[in-house]
Amino acid sequence: MRADMIKFFAVQRQIFGVCTCCGELFRLSDANMYMKKKPMPDWMDKLDQAERRVDLQEAKLQEQKKEIQNKAGEKGRKRAMKAVRKVDPVFTPNKLNPDDAKVIFHPVDYLVFNGMKKKPEIKNIVFLDNVIKRKEQKSIQKSIEKTIEKENYEWITVQVSETGVVEYK
Repeated sequence: MRADMIKFFAVQRQIFGVCTCCGELFRLSDANMYMKKKPMPDWMDKLDQAERRVDLQEAKLQEQKKEIQNKAGEKGRKRAMKAVRKVDPVFTPNKLNPDDAKVIFHPVDYLVFNGMKKKPEIKNIVFLDNVIKRKEQKSIQKSIEKTIEKENYEWITVQVSETGVVEYK
């Protein structure tokens, strides 16, 4: 049976035809058949159609899943922010977003880039520190305050490459 099948297909490759339009030679096994009427769907056509339907449904489900995940993520972020506001004695009372804060500890506890998380635009930069009791720390804070008031600061961009090369721009 198997050998007969192989012989059948081998013989099919040996049948040639001549195109009536251009006169080119072609293998009959390479030809596509076209009929005036659409042929009745066979089992393979039905299988292909069923596969396409399944693929469409899977794509829909993936889209719905993505939507549900996005909504759940947003809901979770809102809940987390509410929880943070309840236990946050530093940022929320000062109407600052904790996500905008960077902890540096010295010379001040926090540097807040106000507005950074909501928009890609920073409204202002806030130096935030706890009440200071030590004299040295108070003098450092006063020094920072005077430096800002006198506008005695500059912007320097430093880039460090992956190889460790430092470049000032």
